[in-house]
Amino acid sequence: MLIRGLFLSTNIQLQNHNLYIWKDASVISIVGSDAENFLQGYITSDISKNSQNQLRPMSITDIKGRVIASGWTTKQSEGIDLIIHTSLKETVESFFTPYIRFSKSSLMTDHKRVCHSSSGLQIADGYFVELMTDEPLSDVSFSKDQELLEILTKNKFVFVEARISQKFLPQQLGLHSVGAVDFDKGCYLGQEIVARVQFRGSVKKEIMMTEFENQAVCVGDKLSDGSILIQAPESGVGLAVTKTKSS
Repeated sequence: MLIRGLFLSTNIQLQNHNLYIWKDASVISIVGSDAENFLQGYITSDISKNSQNQLRPMSITDIKGRVIASGWTTKQSEGIDLIIHTSLKETVESFFTPYIRFSKSSLMTDHKRVCHSSSGLQIADGYFVELMTDEPLSDVSFSKDQELLEILTKNKFVFVEARISQKFLPQQLGLHSVGAVDFDKGCYLGQEIVARVQFRGSVKKEIMMTEFENQAVCVGDKLSDGSILIQAPESGVGLAVTKTKSS
């Protein structure tokens, strides 16, 4: 069951005058007694290791092991929140909907926003976000978005967006190196392929830092060296997927 538009009374501006919305991030919540068991079957990290007030990197893969979305999970009293790229919100909703109807949990969207903050959930060293109830705001600023994207890029964390969704395995995006893949957890959709590639050492592509011309290319484009641009901060230094030297 998909629940939209649940609004709670929280005055964001009174709580934190330095709180800015992260426009590229959206929240999908799985709520109910079966939330954890449901998500274990569809994400690459082990959600049983989650704790409240902590973000855990994860990705969602399709049956071919390709990454649909990446991001983070965090436990809440009523279930699990997932932070994913806004361009993939409807895609992930559609992906979960046929399966969640068979579980004792529900899918909630359009009720929370991800905000940059000086405290809360640590998303990178010294950088925090908060998940706030989705109320109308005035004087909204997106000035922090590029700063966070630069930090994620420096840490080689690929925040998958629609233009590269379902095109790469987790290892090709380096998600196994940033804690988003747990090779000891139980089964999830696409696990067999992800595990086979890992343990047979047959990953033929990898991420690398790259320089690009901001006005000439965008995420998903092929660069002059044959690599594919997968993360593109305004600085012109981003991440790309290229063939491994051994392939």
